[in-house]
Amino acid sequence: MALDTPPATELMLDVTRDGRASARIHVTSRGREGRALVLVHGAGVDGSFFGALAFALSGRRVVTYDRRGCGVSSDALDGDWSLDAQAADLAAVIRKVGAPADVVAHSLGSLVALRALELDPALMRRLVVIEPPLFVGLDPADPVFQNLVRAGQALAKGHTSTLFMLALERENMGDAVRPFSQEELASRERDVQTHADHEAGWMLAYEPDLERIRACGVPVLLCTSERGASTYHARNQDFLAHGLGADVMRLPGGHNAARDYPEEVAARLSTWL
Repeated sequence: MALDTPPATELMLDVTRDGRASARIHVTSRGREGRALVLVHGAGVDGSFFGALAFALSGRRVVTYDRRGCGVSSDALDGDWSLDAQAADLAAVIRKVGAPADVVAHSLGSLVALRALELDPALMRRLVVIEPPLFVGLDPADPVFQNLVRAGQALAKGHTSTLFMLALERENMGDAVRPFSQEELASRERDVQTHADHEAGWMLAYEPDLERIRACGVPVLLCTSERGASTYHARNQDFLAHGLGADVMRLPGGHNAARDYPEEVAARLSTWL
């Protein structure tokens, strides 16, 4: 980080839906004025997942936030944990920091960003999705697809440990090349529980309107990892790239490249953003 980079600022953003309090979202902004680059984290983590990447992108105004039920943000105050509620939270963050924003979303966070784009294309100038857990293009005979069917069955029975085992069986997370920070560990149990209790169902079920997203005209970059050749991300890449009208970029390491290789990922993304 440059020595003259302004310190981070934090706020709690009140999100309302249908005239009711829906969530209080913890938002952190780093860097100078300019178009916001909003980072959307995935499952089982919070905004601290992007701590190193945010610093590596110090030439931009970088905004991170904790999704509802994660980190310092509140639970769903209206009891709504749906994907649409998550998309509304992201929309509120973007409107707060200035639309249209550039958005980089990782894993399950990519589904939140894609749904927000479906609902309101004016929110975004450009969108990067890093290994979105989208299964709509998989061959039903593919062993990965079979695992996901079994994962859904496990979820229906409340067997969350089986769900995670099946869903991650062919997921290459990459090496743990960076030690976890105290900030990352502070809310880890809550982050994981939120995913198990409230997110896994819509994650497995979401089928984006690819034609609608493509027609909105917002450029999309689809990122997969160098170690992801055996995962559903690689199997689904061509289908999603065509459906989204997306450029494709390979990132170093495994699924958590944005965390594990922040400087290299920042450099690669900056060539497109």
